[in-house]
Order: sequence, then structure tokens, then C-alpha cells
Amino acid sequence: MDHLAVLREKITALRAEIAQIQESNTQYRRENRNESQAQIEHGQRQQRLVAIQDELAQLAGLGRRVLSIEQKKAEHRARIEGKAS
Repeated sequence: MDHLAVLREKITALRAEIAQIQESNTQYRRENRNESQAQIEHGQRQQRLVAIQDELAQLAGLGRRVLSIEQKKAEHRARIEGKAS
């Protein structure tokens, strides 16, 4: 399983969601809507952005661990290949 590819796909999906939220927020500001439902939706989008930030921070940590494991595997392979020579 290519863990980095999975992380990249997740990040791509989050970026698309962020772009959609930004467009909705731009439209909200452009229309200057003061209706309670529009304000509630705007607040929900803001909460989702915070959740996405948290998720991206978790993915970054996971990505660092995956890279570290991949580096250790490569070092181990290099040592084994060096001994085999």
C-alpha cells in the first residue's frame, strides 16, 4: 500500500473542499446577506475550515512518520546490499 499516495489523495480532496468553502464565503460577502440561515451556514463553513486545519496537521504528522519509515527501510536495504557485496 502506498501510504504517501493515500495522503496525497486526502490532501487533494481537502484542498477542493477548501476551495468550495472559499467560493461560498466570497459569495456570502458579496451578497452581504444578514439572514439568520446565511449566517448559520457561514459559521458552519468556518467551523469546517478549523476542522480541516486540524486534519491537515494530523496528516502532516502522519506524513512525516511515513517518510521516516520509508527512509529507515531504504537505509536497511542499503546496509543489506552493502553486506552482500
